[in-house]
Amino acid sequence: MTQALREILYTVSPYEGIDPADYPDDLQGWGSDHPVLVAAIEKLRPKRIVEVGSWKGRSAINMARVVRALGLACEIVCVDTWLGSPEHWLRAGPGWYESLALKGGYPQLYYTFMSNVIRHGFQDIVTPMPMTSESAAVVLAHLKISFDLAYIDAAHEYAPAKRDFVAYWDLLTDNGTMIGDDYIIWPGVTQAANEFALERRLNIVGEPGKFVVSKAGGAMPSIKL
Repeated sequence: MTQALREILYTVSPYEGIDPADYPDDLQGWGSDHPVLVAAIEKLRPKRIVEVGSWKGRSAINMARVVRALGLACEIVCVDTWLGSPEHWLRAGPGWYESLALKGGYPQLYYTFMSNVIRHGFQDIVTPMPMTSESAAVVLAHLKISFDLAYIDAAHEYAPAKRDFVAYWDLLTDNGTMIGDDYIIWPGVTQAANEFALERRLNIVGEPGKFVVSKAGGAMPSIKL
């Protein structure tokens, strides 16, 4: 059985000492319920999944629910700073700034995420990695941690999105698959995804909101977007 990353990173459970009663049940998110996530897990039966950009945990919890239903020994590693993106601080959408739950000027979003995971009972599957995506990729590469599935849903700007696609593609197993969020919706993400696929000579399958690329013969034609 693959050693859990949480056993390498943490000497005690990261969930220890967190009382979900201190934070409301708030699973607001975007595109977290898309069937492509379910289809990918059912097809790949992954041992490890990495999610880059987790917000309040809705997509991670939904993926964990599928993992458990299939009886898979799979760890979902969630990489995020939980400090918010530019659009949250700039109040670009209703309730986005408020979701940061500032305390002393510092976001408490991490505890919203952790409380949601605890409340839904997926501490044994979901492992938080509270770092920038770049720093986390360095740690994961150093530890020689690989993933069967990567779900990239972090930055919306071209340069950081492109960096995430490159860094986490290199952390995929030989038959690994990457799913990206915000495709076509955010111009920077779309440009980064298309350039990345072109440079790697990958077949990219997409629709507004999601794209898929795979190391196993290009895209995954069995996953209908």
